[in-house]
Amino acid sequence: MNIGIDIDGVLTDLESYIETVGKKYMIENNLDFDDTMNTNTIYGFLSKEDSHQFWDKHWEKYATTIKIRKNASNIIEKLKNDGNKIIIITARTYDNQIIKGGIKRQENMEKLIIKWLHKNNIKYDKIVFSNLNKLKDCLDNKIDIMIEDSVSNIEQLKNFMKILCFDAKYNQSYANSQIYRVYNWDDVYNIISKF
Repeated sequence: MNIGIDIDGVLTDLESYIETVGKKYMIENNLDFDDTMNTNTIYGFLSKEDSHQFWDKHWEKYATTIKIRKNASNIIEKLKNDGNKIIIITARTYDNQIIKGGIKRQENMEKLIIKWLHKNNIKYDKIVFSNLNKLKDCLDNKIDIMIEDSVSNIEQLKNFMKILCFDAKYNQSYANSQIYRVYNWDDVYNIISKF
């Protein structure tokens, strides 16, 4: 099978990062933050402007220092050893703050991502720097299963492939019988091995 894997919120614990670093930033700058992180907010930020302001300052630090989720590397290697093709599909380089910084900033982020994947021993067959429409990239790469956390991406993809939704506060209100909710990488392996 071709397995697509998102980075932020799937390989990383984006939620914890936002709850600590993001919330601290918002408080220090007298900005409002939504502790519930529901699907109506941008990972806790109440406005796009607040989100952009935060990420403009923190993207590079996040990209280089964020820890990988427990067992992600081992499980991905097991999935590869089972004969699956692993395709990393990330829209991180198409974030408005990256684009605002120009091509050089986008290319730098792509290099940081590849370096981070290597540092964390993530074995993959291909990496796709997707635009904000992951559907085309998933279809072009014949993805059978996509591991994702973003509600908007899941909505785009759910009718075309199996979806494993990595649980987070910002996607808990999303329920759909076509997706499988996972809480850790062991869950990912257990579900995929049943397909």
